Amino acid sequence: MAKLLLSALTLSTSTAFVGVQPSAPASQLHAAGIEDYIGADIETAGLWDPLGLSKDADRLYRWRCVEIKHGRVAMLATVGYLYNDLKLTLPGVLSPSEGIKFENVPTGLAATHGNPNSVPIAGWVQMIFFIGVLETTVFKQDPAKAPGDVGGVFFRRYSDPAEKADKLKSELKNGRLAMMGIMGMLVTDQLTGLGPVTQLMTTKVVPF
Repeated sequence: MAKLLLSALTLSTSTAFVGVQPSAPASQLHAAGIEDYIGADIETAGLWDPLGLSKDADRLYRWRCVEIKHGRVAMLATVGYLYNDLKLTLPGVLSPSEGIKFENVPTGLAATHGNPNSVPIAGWVQMIFFIGVLETTVFKQDPAKAPGDVGGVFFRRYSDPAEKADKLKSELKNGRLAMMGIMGMLVTDQLTGLGPVTQLMTTKVVPF
């Protein structure tokens, strides 16, 4: 729990970005077309929307908010998953009452169930409550602001439009990659029972 909170607090204070071109005023956010969104043409060599899913401006706005949030969560999850699989620990005892050391805590999916030292119900309640508080306060999306523009004064802002646009695109691409990455690690863990680092170190690389 302590490692989760430490990682969350550390990474959540890095940078928050918006998902529309920095020059777009808030009044035009829901009216913005797909061509106004940063990252609309990356990885696809131009706009690609054969099903016309981007034609509804309100739905497009919500989807961009969700994409950015999922990307940020996935980046945090990816770092946490690797950190945990590397057996990096903090000093001290995880549970003073039971004397469980950090190094004895299971990693990966094994930490969620099926192990005497896995996360207890009380731990899940604490994490869900903590995330819920953040979602309804600090990280709540304001419909009058650009997608992903949350956190207020906790986050760094870029005054140079060109630099800001570049950082926005980097966040989006890293978030998309992280979403694919964490899914791949979870599926592999489920199939093999090994984390990514453990597989590489034991040469037990089993793709299927």
